[in-house]
Amino acid sequence: MSDTDKIKYMEMENERLMEENRKLRNVITKLNQTLNRLIDNYIKSDKNQIA
Repeated sequence: MSDTDKIKYMEMENERLMEENRKLRNVITKLNQTLNRLIDNYIKSDKNQIA
């Protein structure tokens, strides 16, 4: 494998990893939003039970 081929391969791998990273960050964002909603609902339901 020539140096040019190695660089091409590394660039392709880098792009693949960057795309995977972007997808994972989107998943984390959605999970965080879901967690925040669950916490908010839990707090609201707890306040309703106390009142």
